[in-house]
Amino acid sequence: MKILVADDDSISRTLMQRTLQKFGYAVILAENGRMAAEILSMSDGPRLALVDWMMPELDGPELCREVRDLHREGGYIYIVLLTSKQSSEDIVAGLEAGADDFV
Repeated sequence: MKILVADDDSISRTLMQRTLQKFGYAVILAENGRMAAEILSMSDGPRLALVDWMMPELDGPELCREVRDLHREGGYIYIVLLTSKQSSEDIVAGLEAGADDFV
């Protein structure tokens, strides 16, 4: 299974990549939201995305909206937003944008 890890912090990306690869996942990295959107729009792209809320070009919620607007033939893409935001307003905003969960 392919998993996209989108985070502008290279250390966070690398740590997540190494952890996921230890469990046998194929990991694709993106350093900003625009790159992540392009990867997720591919017909054979990942079906799971771990996405940082704060990224350049497209932030996590903007990326969720863009992905949900796609009509990818490969099926549904599960999106988990990685964030330290905890307010109910932020949670609602993320879910309304199309995120499936928060970590």
